[in-house]
Amino acid sequence: MKLLDKRTLIHRGFTLVELLVVIAIIGILMAMIFPAVQAVRESGRRITCLNNLKQLGLAFHNYEGANRRIPPSRGADSYLTWPVYLFPFIEKNNVYDRLDLKLLYNLQDPETVQRAVPEMLCPTRGARIGHLSESETKGGPVGAVGDYAGNAGSSQYFPGDHWALFNVPVDGVINSGFESENEILNFELPKSGVGRYKFADILDGMSNTFFVGEKYMNVYGYQKSGGWGDGSFYNGDEPETFMRVGGFGMGITNNEKHPLSPGEYPVFGSSHGPICNFLNGDGSVRSHSAELDVQTLFRLCSRQDGMQVSLD
Repeated sequence: MKLLDKRTLIHRGFTLVELLVVIAIIGILMAMIFPAVQAVRESGRRITCLNNLKQLGLAFHNYEGANRRIPPSRGADSYLTWPVYLFPFIEKNNVYDRLDLKLLYNLQDPETVQRAVPEMLCPTRGARIGHLSESETKGGPVGAVGDYAGNAGSSQYFPGDHWALFNVPVDGVINSGFESENEILNFELPKSGVGRYKFADILDGMSNTFFVGEKYMNVYGYQKSGGWGDGSFYNGDEPETFMRVGGFGMGITNNEKHPLSPGEYPVFGSSHGPICNFLNGDGSVRSHSAELDVQTLFRLCSRQDGMQVSLD
């Protein structure tokens, strides 16, 4: 075999220009692919969010079938809230059995109220460390946070906080239980928290009425209790944590840096950009545009306005 003189060998490599061209091409490809990957991921997260609401919808139907009432948003002030009433119907008996509906939130087992519930968490808004509130009102134990709120009615009942009271008529679905039925008039403990409504009270039709939606949250108030609305969803002391209203002057918002806290502006909203997910009374779920006109939103939030809704 003839050996080549080493002086005849040709050493071939990339020039600096070629290397820069390759890097530029890779950069362009990444810039093209990355948004697509992010869009696919967000689509998956949105579907998971809708599935969460779907599970809650099935739980509402099973609860009403067993109790002949829709659960209240809270049995009484500072007691447990509507998601807890649904626990037996979303296979959370191991948590439900450690809670006592006749006790104030502050008297519940601290470890139990820290149990995060996947069905209450939107994966798009999943950056909150540990999914626990930083503190709770009235010195209560910190607890798990959630991303869904019950429909407390239209904005016509927002002035005067009627949407959250126990002794006034409202037009929502997930409202506070009546005082007379919950035995809190004389500071007595409620029996178990009786909801106001039956399915038959949804006069506008189950498919035309919201039950639950994603709640607007201010990013500066993540995991903060009180008026910031991201305290523990177990805690019935602050209505803006687990209730929302909608309609004129109270539209859906996708502005997570809205200057008003949920306590001042308890509206629906999400982290999905231009849309917000909702559960209807018939168990169906749907994504609505954040630009949904307020008149339509008003009708969807009121269970008895008598007006038809067209979403075509």
